[in-house]
Amino acid sequence: MASNPRLYSVFAVCPSGLEPALQDELGGQPGITEISAGRGGVWFRADAAAVARANLWCRIPTRLLLCLDQFRLRSPEDILEAARRIAWESFFDVSQTIRVDANQGRKPLFKLPLSLAALKTKDGICDRFREQTGDRPSVNTQTPDQRIWLFVDGEKATLSLDTSGEPLFKRGWRLSKGEAPLRENLAAALVHYALQASAPVSASQPALKLMDPFCGSGTLIIEALQRQLGLAPGWHPSAARSFACEKFNRSPVFQKVPWAALRQEIQSRWQLLEGARGRALVDTVVDRIEGIDMDAGMIKTSIANAHRALPSTVSTRIKWTCSNALNYTPSAGGGVLLSNPPYGERLSIQSDWRELSAWLKSACTGWTAWLLTDNPKLDSLLRLKAARRIPVYNGDLDCRWMRFDMVAGSVRPKASLTDESHRTV
Repeated sequence: MASNPRLYSVFAVCPSGLEPALQDELGGQPGITEISAGRGGVWFRADAAAVARANLWCRIPTRLLLCLDQFRLRSPEDILEAARRIAWESFFDVSQTIRVDANQGRKPLFKLPLSLAALKTKDGICDRFREQTGDRPSVNTQTPDQRIWLFVDGEKATLSLDTSGEPLFKRGWRLSKGEAPLRENLAAALVHYALQASAPVSASQPALKLMDPFCGSGTLIIEALQRQLGLAPGWHPSAARSFACEKFNRSPVFQKVPWAALRQEIQSRWQLLEGARGRALVDTVVDRIEGIDMDAGMIKTSIANAHRALPSTVSTRIKWTCSNALNYTPSAGGGVLLSNPPYGERLSIQSDWRELSAWLKSACTGWTAWLLTDNPKLDSLLRLKAARRIPVYNGDLDCRWMRFDMVAGSVRPKASLTDESHRTV
């Protein structure tokens, strides 16, 4: 009788503020159970095949970590002993290189530099391998085969093994980027919040009408199209990537993951969209896609990125225009506007925001506009009422993803919007 597959406790890391979107995404993945949001990520349980599939298909996490031990932390020696107890040899060979990273939430009750915490973890791993094999793994901080993570949170610490390797936001299609690029997983979460009412590849939903008036390298448009067309972010025909858990060569559980079949499923989807049947499917999912930027170099970059990231039946549907967005006339009929307009030091003059407001009111009637900003009072500057405000972090910047429903005569009432009740979605 076949035994039930082993379930692992996994932590999906993501930028702060994206936990609700990531929780939604993981809920749609087969084989994933017991999903619960944490701080800076989401916990779940899954077997090896489901972990592998999540690495290939999930758009929002930065990496997926196998939790191997949680322990009480009273001194640095507790880290050494915990690392020595874990059967690392059941996941990777002593010939593979390692790197240890230590992060911290709440501070422990004693002084613990993160460099010391990482050193104790490394020493415990090496001690374990010496006991089991007579040899120890080498450290490689640049291109390690395996990456181990220690997270210190007050009197508790967690040791995890990275299943992803390179961060999952590195999709492989973005050859170049703009001055202030969005990471792909942040863009994917913003798209999720904006389009969550539109199920991907659903004939029951209206075809996507999308515009980004400050498109930069095209990241928001590309992430939106990949999502709607059911394309996995973890596979690309010209830039195939591997994952750290594929190198768990001493683990019979992960050795049995059908990687070839999982990638063939994704490749078949791409090939379908490239063919005649795919063109008809694209017609049902995509209507008008417009990307605008006043920098001709960025438009060229967007075109190149879209050509790599999307089947030709999709990338050729995008209308790219080099223009000042405030002089651009969008297609009639409305749609969804997603944009990361210049902000901070790049757009700090109040008159610039007034011009943007005037353009939204005059040219974008019927559109639902989503704007990313580091100014929580953007709605006041635009004199528009934000229908939704979602706190997110763009790197170290505390930002808001704001929705404005542009109806005829959209004008912000005198009362200011101070409600931050949309902190969770």
